Amino acid sequence: MSHFNHAASSWDSEGKIKFMGELARKAQSHLNISEKIDILDFGCGTGLFGLEFADHAKSLLGIDTSTGMLEVFDNKTKEHAHINSLNTDLENEDIDQKFDLIVSSMTFHHLDDPKSVLAKLRKLLRPNGQIAIVDLDEEDGTFHSDNAKAGVKHFGFSNTKLSNWAKELELESNITIIDTVEKNDKSYNQFLAVFKNLN
Repeated sequence: MSHFNHAASSWDSEGKIKFMGELARKAQSHLNISEKIDILDFGCGTGLFGLEFADHAKSLLGIDTSTGMLEVFDNKTKEHAHINSLNTDLENEDIDQKFDLIVSSMTFHHLDDPKSVLAKLRKLLRPNGQIAIVDLDEEDGTFHSDNAKAGVKHFGFSNTKLSNWAKELELESNITIIDTVEKNDKSYNQFLAVFKNLN
């Protein structure tokens, strides 16, 4: 977490803004959003991904464990009463709210137990709600230059693993590769996994 607090003030580089904006637009093209809804951005950081959904939001709540990141998020959204943030660790704490859409980008590979977090997010969904997760497809551990410093717990996730989580949690899933990053003379895919309640 200290890594992200330290990095927060310079996080929004031109490259990151463009990259996360493109990921958000690609994610939106796979989601059916026909009215204003209540949105949760889990692991919101400075809001580069989740705030791209603001036009669809009746309310938007950004959650993160990094106070530094949330300071930047709050500064961007201070003129918007329907956008708020919450400094909490959802892996270990609970919130009592319901959402129509939960989005998360490049957060799940930092979690100790991502499947249990997905189960927790499922409980926060309203009927017919959706969870949209963007993260790294399974990789060899070279995407980040220093995995320990960056708080990396998983080297991406395979389609099989994501599908198995969905089955175990009784979620319908649709998993698509939506982007590829070229770095270190390698290609790293990003997936979009859209989960919906089966019951």
